[in-house]
Amino acid sequence: MPSRSPILDGRGAAPPINAGPPRRHQRSRRKGTRTPEGIIYCGRPTIRGNPFNWKRVGGHARSVGLYKAWLERRLSALTLGRIGYCPNEIDALFRLRHRLEAELPRLVGADLQCWCPLTSRWCHVDVLIAHVHRTYGTRIAA
Repeated sequence: MPSRSPILDGRGAAPPINAGPPRRHQRSRRKGTRTPEGIIYCGRPTIRGNPFNWKRVGGHARSVGLYKAWLERRLSALTLGRIGYCPNEIDALFRLRHRLEAELPRLVGADLQCWCPLTSRWCHVDVLIAHVHRTYGTRIAA
């Protein structure tokens, strides 16, 4: 089978798959579908998933708001305790955020995928994309 050469730009390099800003993609529930190459899945149970279950915290919008505050280090242990999280769960959330922060440079410029409909106003992936852009700008991940 003959190999196909990539389409090259004027400098002799292949253009990036996504030359525009990072986008959110909706994961399909259709049988046999897979995450396309170059897109990073950010749902549960990955480290990039929203740890705040909408049923537990009182709705999808609130879970995304908590995720944003948690990611930006504005969610205290006291607030989490008031919501109903026990000390062990609070500890686990802080450890998870620390692990996620180590993962963030890998997400610079990447398209991300979750289950939320693209028409949804509330999605933790939108929060994640915005946070990565604010924190790392257009720097290239190593």
